[in-house]
Amino acid sequence: MPNGKLTGCVFCSKMYDIKPLAGTSENWVKGAFFYLKKQIEKRKAARPPDGPPPKKTAKWKKRAIIAAVPLLVLLLLFYGPFEGFRLLWINTAMNTSRFKFLAQMLYTESYIDRVMAEHAVNTDQKTDIGMIEVNGGEDMSFTEIKGDTYRGYLIKIDDPSRLFLVQAGNEQGKLLEELVAGARALGGINAGGFLDDRKRGLEWGYHIQNSEILNRCSDCKTHELGGLDEQGRFIVGSFSPGEIAGRQFRWAIEFRPILIVNGEKSKATPFSGGIAPRTAIGQTRKGEMLLVVVDGRQPASIGATFADLQEILHANGAINAIALDGGSSSSMVYEGRLVNSPSDGDSQRGLPNAIVFR
Repeated sequence: MPNGKLTGCVFCSKMYDIKPLAGTSENWVKGAFFYLKKQIEKRKAARPPDGPPPKKTAKWKKRAIIAAVPLLVLLLLFYGPFEGFRLLWINTAMNTSRFKFLAQMLYTESYIDRVMAEHAVNTDQKTDIGMIEVNGGEDMSFTEIKGDTYRGYLIKIDDPSRLFLVQAGNEQGKLLEELVAGARALGGINAGGFLDDRKRGLEWGYHIQNSEILNRCSDCKTHELGGLDEQGRFIVGSFSPGEIAGRQFRWAIEFRPILIVNGEKSKATPFSGGIAPRTAIGQTRKGEMLLVVVDGRQPASIGATFADLQEILHANGAINAIALDGGSSSSMVYEGRLVNSPSDGDSQRGLPNAIVFR
C-alpha cells in the first residue's frame, strides 16, 4: 500500500491520541499496541515496592486483555493490511441512503472521496441503436440466479412493448404490488430513486413518459438514463438536458450507473458499489428485455456488487443495461406475487415509480 494511504484518520488519531504519520496503515496497529503497553506500564508503576502484585491488578490485566482482543481485531480489519475489506466497507456504506455514517465515522472525507472516485463505474458511451434488431415475440421466462454472495431472479421478456413506466402519484410512495395491480400488469420491478427518505413517493431524477418530461433533476449537468424509444430499442447513456429534449422516448428513467453499453461492460472494479440488494434492466441484441433483482442484507443472500450485476446481464446476452435503485427498494413481482425478499422484510419501502409489464 502506498505511503500515506490512511494518514490523518480521525477515528484513530482521536481515540489513541496518535499523531498522524506519513507511513503505512501498520502505524495505526502499532499505535494501538503502544497505547495498551503504556496502560500496563502505568499499572506496574503503581505496584507496591515489595511483594507480588495484588489480585486486583491481576484481574485488571485479564480483563484488559479480554477487552483488547476484539478492539485489535477491529483495528486490523479497518486500518490493517486488509485493503479489500476496507474498500468493500466504504463502497457498501457510501452507496446507501441510510448507512453512509458507517464509513464517515471511521475515515476522513478526503480518503472516502478518493476511494469512491477510484471505484466509480464509468463510461462515456451511448447506445448505438443500429446494433439492436427488435424481433418481438410472446415468450416470457422467470429464472432464479445464484452467485457466491447472492441469490436473485431474472425475468426475460421477448417483446419490449409489453413494458412501461408507472408513478406512485403520492408523497408516501406505493408498494410494488400496488403499482403492478393498479396498472393491471403481470409483474414488474422497482425503478428510479426517491428525493426524500421520509417522502418516498417524491421522484428523484428524470422521468419521461411518451416523450413528455414528468420529472426532472437540476442537480447535474448530465443525466444517466435508460429507456425505450418508439421502436422498442433500449437506450442508455449520459445525456445533457438538451439531448434529452431532442430524443423521442416511449419512456425513460434516470439512475446510475450504466453497466453495459453496445456489448461492452463499463469500467468497474470488484469493489464498485459495495455489496447490496440490486435491481437492473437491460436488453439483448434481439430486443429481449432482461429484468434483474438480487436480494441482500440477509444470511442467505448478502448482496451483489455492480460487477456482479454486469456479469449476470452480460452472461444473459445484454448489450445495453443500467442499474436501478437498490437497497431496500429492490423488489420484483411476477404473476402478481412478490417473489424476492426485500431487505426491510415486512416493512417494505414505498416506491416513487416502477417498470411493469403486461
